[in-house]
Amino acid sequence: MTIKAILFDKDGTLLDYHATWTEVNLKAATTAARGEADLARELLMLADADPETGRAEAGGLFAAGNSAEIAEAWISQGVDWSRAALIACIDEIFTAAMQNAVPIPGGTKVIKSLSAQGYVMGIASSDSAAAIKVFLDHAGLTENFVFIAGYDSGHGHKPDPTALLAFAEELGLAPHEVAMVGDNIQDLQLGRDSGAGRVIGVLSGTGREQDLSPLATDILPDISHLGRFFIDFV
Repeated sequence: MTIKAILFDKDGTLLDYHATWTEVNLKAATTAARGEADLARELLMLADADPETGRAEAGGLFAAGNSAEIAEAWISQGVDWSRAALIACIDEIFTAAMQNAVPIPGGTKVIKSLSAQGYVMGIASSDSAAAIKVFLDHAGLTENFVFIAGYDSGHGHKPDPTALLAFAEELGLAPHEVAMVGDNIQDLQLGRDSGAGRVIGVLSGTGREQDLSPLATDILPDISHLGRFFIDFV
């Protein structure tokens, strides 16, 4: 099967989730709680994160949700914010964090190599489109990605397959000519539901192999292994 394009998740796939997000999760919860320590702990647990460290669990709100979903959950817990203001606040914190994001070791080199080989690449993330753009600029990868789908880009929320279908349509490709790469069940379900040609799980984020394997056509340690892997599908 010929793969011509690759749609990537961002957090845990292109960047090291825990190294990038753990402190940011703590900051978001503390800010939303307006400094009330007990409430911040409750918010972290509600978002499926360790209340002491901020380390997120697979499939939880921090690992797989978006700013709107996090805000709605926290408002239901009693934080003193309007929905719009809290979403904007979380988006601002998350976007700023991308200026210090930690790319997957070897990942930037592989992305540039795949681009040079002619693969067309895009990103579908639960983060905002603005945050994706900041990350790509920070990582020096802006020119290597032609398609960006954040939670606020109008392509639905994962695992909605709309982002991959829109990416394929924009390129004039069939979905089976696109590979989906991600670290979470939601990413791989998106790939399956869209009819992607390859659905590749990576173990560099919050997802575990036993959870990803039923949905994946392939499992890799991280995206640094993609260069050699894709030689078989050119």
